[in-house]
Amino acid sequence: MRHFFRSVPARLALLAFGVFFAVSLLSRLVLLSAARHEITWDASILGVFAIGAWYDAAFGVFAALPWLLLGVLAPRRFCNARVGMLAVLGLMTVFVGTLIFITTAEWFFWDEFGARFNFIAVDYLLWTQEVLRNIYQSYPMVPILAGIVALACSLVWLMRRAGWLAWAVGGSTCWHARCAWALAGGMLAALVVGLVSQASLPAFANQYHGELAKNGCWSFFAAAKQMELDYEKWYLKLPREQALAEARQLLATPNETATSQAVGDLHRSITGHPTEHRWNVILVCMESLSSDYMSYLGNPLGITPNLDRLATDSVFFDSLYATGTRTVRGMEALTLNLPPTPGQAIIYRPAGTHLVTTFTPFLERGYDCAFFYGGDGRFDFMNRYFATSGCRIMDVNAWAKPDVTFKTSWGACDEDLFNKTIAEADAAHAAGQPFHFFCMTTSNHRPYDFPAGRIDLPSHSGRDAAVKYSDWAVGNLLAEARKRPWFKDTLFIFSADHCASSAGKTEIDVTKYRIPVLLYNPALVPAKRLTALCSQIDVMPTVFGLLNWNYDTLSYGHDLLAPSAAALPGRAFVSNYQKIALLREAGIAILKPNREASAFACDRNSGGFSALAPAAAAKLVHDTTVFYQSASWLFSSGGLKMDANQPVR
Repeated sequence: MRHFFRSVPARLALLAFGVFFAVSLLSRLVLLSAARHEITWDASILGVFAIGAWYDAAFGVFAALPWLLLGVLAPRRFCNARVGMLAVLGLMTVFVGTLIFITTAEWFFWDEFGARFNFIAVDYLLWTQEVLRNIYQSYPMVPILAGIVALACSLVWLMRRAGWLAWAVGGSTCWHARCAWALAGGMLAALVVGLVSQASLPAFANQYHGELAKNGCWSFFAAAKQMELDYEKWYLKLPREQALAEARQLLATPNETATSQAVGDLHRSITGHPTEHRWNVILVCMESLSSDYMSYLGNPLGITPNLDRLATDSVFFDSLYATGTRTVRGMEALTLNLPPTPGQAIIYRPAGTHLVTTFTPFLERGYDCAFFYGGDGRFDFMNRYFATSGCRIMDVNAWAKPDVTFKTSWGACDEDLFNKTIAEADAAHAAGQPFHFFCMTTSNHRPYDFPAGRIDLPSHSGRDAAVKYSDWAVGNLLAEARKRPWFKDTLFIFSADHCASSAGKTEIDVTKYRIPVLLYNPALVPAKRLTALCSQIDVMPTVFGLLNWNYDTLSYGHDLLAPSAAALPGRAFVSNYQKIALLREAGIAILKPNREASAFACDRNSGGFSALAPAAAAKLVHDTTVFYQSASWLFSSGGLKMDANQPVR
């Protein structure tokens, strides 16, 4: 072995590989400690480390390649000279510091999301300005960075004292060995690309084990590559015409009839309302507002007094589930009313433009439609999506400077957002134009800062305080709106985008998807509590029902106040990028890449899974396949594009 690694390229690559492998093992141990209360302490932990070592070694090949190339390309005299030693010393310090920084970042990411680097981390890299400000406002970055630099310098100093660096640069520099190792490195990297993939990660009973088995760097690049997963390539499927025909049957209700007999046409017609209402509609999508913050699920802290009070005067969905774990996924559910297709949300994808959305019926009736956001709406491509849906963009870049009184890295505070919304509503009303506004809040997001003096909890003291401030802002919005002449004709929708946390022990922990939704204006709609299991995609179809609108739709959601709604089976769609699921009263079916599927009885209160009768499991998996395969086809085939659809009546 000593003769095998005589050349400088081989020794530099081996040293870099060893450092990477050791730091990756340390990272897994650190995350294991962070997840000690969630993991299952049994023999499967050994599997976690065995599989983790495989992924660490695979990515270690790529971490070692730059060092291999350095040894191949460096001049012979450079390698053995003092300047060569100093260069390697400096580069190794940067290399080790970078690995320690990644490990530290993984720890904070895990603390926030309970997962290795994924799509969220990819987003954060793309939107560096907002994220860096948020990080500096949320964490003591100067001491953290100083500690990373000090630790990296100390470790490289120890490596030098041990003679490892001198050993690496003191090898042979003959040209034929360099060429041989360059060829071997390229072939090994190609072999890793061909044989190792994130999709081949074995399933663990505890989801945390699966996350721990990953390598963070590999996971990051896999997420960057797999923005969208081809449903028909990766997931369980039926013959396409069968899936579409059965989807038509599952979606049809007495109130929603097919507009044609064509198998590939999923349009349904909502008719029978003699008089349409021309109410204004303001939809407030609230950042990370889990149901368990409110008193109806037993929260004793009293941090949502306004929303708790509004719930008793609203059409209140108390068993409604978000479709995903990201803001754009919640926006997708509220505006497209589709099950969450695998991969990134449609809003994020390049093809997610010029689609028929819930704004279409409003625009056809002459409404002013606008998207309000206190931050930069270019983040996650929100502006692109809403603009091509026919909305005016009213993110913070479109506001006057005095409109912003308090701002964090993620955007203006919620009360600034609502004040801007009221001002635009005043203008639309003065022009005699009805309006539909979509407002996205930011205050319930790290760094959890908000203006002083609004609530009895201090700013920057945690999520509970941020939730209470967001609730205060809702109360203030309605107090100001009641002073306006347009209030009596305005329906308010308050909906979370997703829960504050999505990590869980099971494949999909349904307790991390339950969110509150309220439709409020007692002068327009009587209070009613809807207890049936339902989905975020049902919100706007129910609103259209309250408006008595006749329209055509591609929505997979239903009007839960329609006369036929009582006969509909309760169901919700939930997802976490690669895993997509259908939740019913009988249980949950989960579809996974490589055409895998599982079904369980599910306790929605605890999130626990148990065995489900084979016949019931097969039926649930079948229906889940029909829903997701047809929805994925509808988007990928261009069926959601404006020019592919007839005008809405």
